[in-house]
Amino acid sequence: MVSLSIELLLLGAAILVVYGLFSKPRVPKSLRLPPGPPPKPIIGNALDMPKYLEWETYAKYAKQYGEITYLNVFGTHLVFLNSRRMVHELFEKRSSIYSDRTTFPMIVDLMGFGWALTFQGYGEWWRRHRRAMHDKFHPSAVEVYKPIQIKHTRDLLRRLHKAPEDFIKHIRHTAGAIIMEVAYGINIKSENDPYIHAAEEAMNAVGEAAVPGRFMVDMIPWMKYIPEWVPGASFKKQARIWRKYILDMVDLPFEHVKMQMANGTTQPSFMSTHLERLAATKDAPADAEQVIKNTAAVIYAAGSDTTVKTLTTFVLAMVLFPDVQKKVQEELDAVLGGVRLPEFEDMAALPYTIATYKEAMRWHALVPMGVAHAATQDDVIDGYFIPKGAIVFGNSWLLLREEADFGPDTDKFDPGRFMEPGRRDPGQTGAFGYGRRVCPGRYMAENSLFIAVASILQNFDITPVRDSSGKEIMPEYEWTSGLFLSPTDYQCAIKLRSKAAEDRILSIPAEV
Repeated sequence: MVSLSIELLLLGAAILVVYGLFSKPRVPKSLRLPPGPPPKPIIGNALDMPKYLEWETYAKYAKQYGEITYLNVFGTHLVFLNSRRMVHELFEKRSSIYSDRTTFPMIVDLMGFGWALTFQGYGEWWRRHRRAMHDKFHPSAVEVYKPIQIKHTRDLLRRLHKAPEDFIKHIRHTAGAIIMEVAYGINIKSENDPYIHAAEEAMNAVGEAAVPGRFMVDMIPWMKYIPEWVPGASFKKQARIWRKYILDMVDLPFEHVKMQMANGTTQPSFMSTHLERLAATKDAPADAEQVIKNTAAVIYAAGSDTTVKTLTTFVLAMVLFPDVQKKVQEELDAVLGGVRLPEFEDMAALPYTIATYKEAMRWHALVPMGVAHAATQDDVIDGYFIPKGAIVFGNSWLLLREEADFGPDTDKFDPGRFMEPGRRDPGQTGAFGYGRRVCPGRYMAENSLFIAVASILQNFDITPVRDSSGKEIMPEYEWTSGLFLSPTDYQCAIKLRSKAAEDRILSIPAEV
């Protein structure tokens, strides 16, 4: 066994050398590759790939090399677009070239997540999934989900009143409850729900695996064929564990809805509506049910996880920037009069509240490096050659910090920037992706953020915790690395603002 392992490693090393030598792009004589860190023989820029807080390293490269940067890792071409001009030119104006996805072996082949709309290649299969989702999530369609969002946000207020120290758990429950009812018509358990657990585990896995360079198999695809027992192939075992979480996330709620349909107890949902329509359709494609199953699972996974991460960032910002919290509360008090809870109809009268959730999206971008696009043909921009097959990233972290679009002091949490004319909407500047791959669930997501922010701040003050002597203790936290950016769990104090706030919460009907 040992000698065989050594032979495999030597063979792998030999293949690696050949791969590195013969995978260099053929650049036309009149062109050049984009600038970037100097590559080393064979391995290229493998040692320049960050392992943690990736966006910080890529921001440094952008500062040093400019609007577009390039790395070559064992022959895999990575291109980073570091300005809105570059992103607009490639992902918007040349979307026919840059709407594809790279097939990351770790996520797609080993973890089995290739069914997800987010990671599907650009083509008819992707378009069918996109149409299924757009049908129920375009701006007019999401109006029907507002009562569900209101119901579960009111339940969040009750939970915060009862156990404010568990605010992160409550946010997770609320986001999960909304998305499970929308996607499947399932009412989740009040505690330790298995569907929410499956989605959390699966999305944590995806968040870790979908980062370029995190797993070498994504840079050297033939490594996916290495047996799990070979030294250095621990990624195969990890992928096997994660694959189980992903399968549970896809299969469990789908089977539940199918069972409900069989016994006539189905609740209205994205899935039940599509399945009922499919049952009434003659000559439907044989794989039509699979499209519905896949799309519902994407709604379920991404919809819950992204909302949780953005709201935990928002709560942290309220602790760190109390003046912002005070301004939002003043606006809410003026509009609502301290008598009733917020409704979606109040949005037009609450511009600073809207600006606050938008600033939470901008301040620490949920997907700081975006989801990778792929170039389907050779291309040229500003005299730089982008080879076919290159993995191309829109650097959302930098785009959402461009002072020309968002004003000065972009490291500061300041919703006031959106009250000034000429400021861009982060939802249209990278927070939800780019071009034809922009997130189709963005309209519902923003509605969830608005009603949560307005409801929480109308009724609660968010402050640092205090020690036994009454001294404030600022929260201890770190920013997570991976595809998604959010703070690690932290502590803060969430207290009722007044007796009137308590009365409003206690008056929420029990069935809500």
